Amino acid sequence: MTLIRGWFKCFRGMRLVCVCALLLALAITGLQAQEPVARHTLTFPQYKNQYVHVTLTLPVNSDQLELSMPNWTPGSYLIRDYATHLENFSARGNNGNVLEQVKIAKNRWRVRTAGISELTVSYDIWAGILHVSSSWVSSDFALINGAGIFLYTQESRSWPQYVVVDKPASWSRIQTPLKPLPGRNEFRARDYDELIDSPLVAGNAPHYRFEVDGQGYVLVNTGETSLWDGERSARDLAMLVKAQQKFWGVNPFDRDYLFMNFQLESRGGLEHDHSTVLMSSKWAMRDRRDYIKWLALVSHEFFHSWNVRRMRPQALAEYDYDSEVYTRELWLAEGLTSYYDNLLLFRSKLIEVQDYFELLASEFRNYETVPGRKIRSVELASFDSWIKHYVQDANGINSTVSYYRKGSVIGFVTDSAIRRETGGKASLDTVMRKMYSLYGPEGPGGGSYPPGAFETVVESVAGADVRSMVENLLQSTTDPDLDEALSWYGLQLERTPVRSAAEQSGKPAPVGFGLTWEAKNPLLIVEHVILGSTGAAAGVLPGDELLAINGLRMTVNNFDKRVQELLPDEAVELTLVRREQLLTLPVRVQLAIPENYVIQLNPNIRNRQKNRLKAWLGRDLMFRR
Repeated sequence: MTLIRGWFKCFRGMRLVCVCALLLALAITGLQAQEPVARHTLTFPQYKNQYVHVTLTLPVNSDQLELSMPNWTPGSYLIRDYATHLENFSARGNNGNVLEQVKIAKNRWRVRTAGISELTVSYDIWAGILHVSSSWVSSDFALINGAGIFLYTQESRSWPQYVVVDKPASWSRIQTPLKPLPGRNEFRARDYDELIDSPLVAGNAPHYRFEVDGQGYVLVNTGETSLWDGERSARDLAMLVKAQQKFWGVNPFDRDYLFMNFQLESRGGLEHDHSTVLMSSKWAMRDRRDYIKWLALVSHEFFHSWNVRRMRPQALAEYDYDSEVYTRELWLAEGLTSYYDNLLLFRSKLIEVQDYFELLASEFRNYETVPGRKIRSVELASFDSWIKHYVQDANGINSTVSYYRKGSVIGFVTDSAIRRETGGKASLDTVMRKMYSLYGPEGPGGGSYPPGAFETVVESVAGADVRSMVENLLQSTTDPDLDEALSWYGLQLERTPVRSAAEQSGKPAPVGFGLTWEAKNPLLIVEHVILGSTGAAAGVLPGDELLAINGLRMTVNNFDKRVQELLPDEAVELTLVRREQLLTLPVRVQLAIPENYVIQLNPNIRNRQKNRLKAWLGRDLMFRR
């Protein structure tokens, strides 16, 4: 009996040990299953000197880690070498000891992590470049663009990212599309890609929240003064948002969308999933044309919420932050967006038809007066974005074409061709919506499209002939037939309105030498020399300073008037300075490059053409012939 009782005691003891072991195993498994995270902290001890201090804490399970900083920002296709501005890199283990580290590439550091379970690195970033893709810190505010701020490892890219912002007391708020956590200024991104896609602005900027069909939007106006009517601009954005939401028929946002508008006498925009960064002027609302340009910029970046952010070229489905990522489809991502930005501005009733036609005619003029369109196809211009579009030189006008501009012109011609071929039953709108249904995040393409996808959808909507036309325009240097496309709507293009007006009034036609001049220079400095022009034939070079014509002094104040007193084909002498040396070049006067084009209503327009115009523009025409 005693033996039996002893056996039961032993059994209970073993059972207790087994239960404890099981609980311990479950606890260990739970710890192992706990998702690793990257934790970033931003502080601003030297914000007056434009520095932000960054710390990053990561769990460690290897003897060494390599940390990297991106070399470029998605949406801005240029290697920017953000690590240039990183200083005072150091690393410590969870025991507080300083760890051995070495820089192994321009944007990469290797840290020895043997024997530790957690790594903390710290560094300073000089944030003194005010640009849509860079960061800026000053006494007034901070703009944080993540690509040039946050480090990552290949493993940590997929981890959740937490960011704590310890801002100066003088800054009242932080605004970012990142999801906030309760309590202090802490935010969460699902992974590293979302982290650097989510700019952050800290400061005291006024902001205006509005809703469209239940979706929230916030306009943040950093630098706003009494020159800018914030309430009105928010109302205008609501109209624009409504038109774009109607166009796509899909709301892709799961949180408030932020328009981060910096009124700091600059220009540009960069799109993100739930926000856009915009650079503008405090004075833009005081000039109607400037305000329309701002609205067009907003329209462009917001359209990217669908076309680029959630439907992008397959090559950009995954980012290689170290190196260039090549695609031939930027004409679709940027160019077709450029076609729709102004068109949807008109459909939103923020501008009138004459405004829209001026914008469209300007696009046509700026395309047709660039010799580089005969050198490089729009697909090749897309591919060469990394070395051409963002790195302009004096000969760029002769050697390449903007995929924004030619893509926009192709969009217009393709839209017209689809409407004509289908008898108005389909349009480019139809193609874009079908593209999104196939290659948006919910489609079989999962958010990206392969090369040729657009052309295939065009064929499915409008037939093989339209596809063939599109392919030719993309792959060759053929000019889109603007006159045919406009004629279908009962419109016509006047390419030399100033010259025509002069001839009708008996005045001399505008003349020049095929040169452009540096706009903000108080001297007459040649900026571009158009190949095929008389200036090019004479040997004028970019950077030359014009002093005189036929020995008579020329200045920025009298040049335009004096040149217009010359006659086409007249022989003159230009006195120039080149690298501190005087030279004289004989040159013939030529007709001036047209400063503008004009879209006009055909005097014999027919009712069916008026109906086509209404279907295309989405509004009744309210202008006179």
